[in-house]
Amino acid sequence: MAGRTNRKVEKKRDIEGLDKVWVSDGAGGFVLGKIVELSEEGPIVQPFDESEKCIVAGYDSVHPAEDDDRKEVDDNCSLMYLNEATLLNNVRLRYSKDKIYTYVANILIAINPYFEIKNLYSTDTIKSYLGRSLGTQPPHVFAIADKAFRDMKVLKQSQSIIVSGESGAGKTEST
Repeated sequence: MAGRTNRKVEKKRDIEGLDKVWVSDGAGGFVLGKIVELSEEGPIVQPFDESEKCIVAGYDSVHPAEDDDRKEVDDNCSLMYLNEATLLNNVRLRYSKDKIYTYVANILIAINPYFEIKNLYSTDTIKSYLGRSLGTQPPHVFAIADKAFRDMKVLKQSQSIIVSGESGAGKTEST
């Protein structure tokens, strides 16, 4: 019981005074809002979309949001707050700009666009990734493949690339 109470106090301290937070919408997504009250049960969050009602949530359902929630980054590790909500928001922002690849350090997240993106897999695109370090070019499956190939030659060791996802996620397209 003491561990649970301490965790609640820590979470409360972590979100106190934040101008923006993400709160679980109860359906697997998140809503951006502002904490209007902190209670023992959890924070009360007023969504920025004022047509939505206040949400009473547990402390584990509220996460800090970036100051600029419209800024997207190539690598989620560049986010000030790395949590499920900010990661999903960054991937959503990138996807809306046809940037289907996003890094989390040296892990590549790919979102199936369900349509062809011009020059995404062109010969010129392949050439632009040859011999380049991860992070010097925008995230791409070619960057991961080139890194594995170069490491195999330099380290003289086999390399593995794990491609994982649900049916229709784009695994075949990426390989």
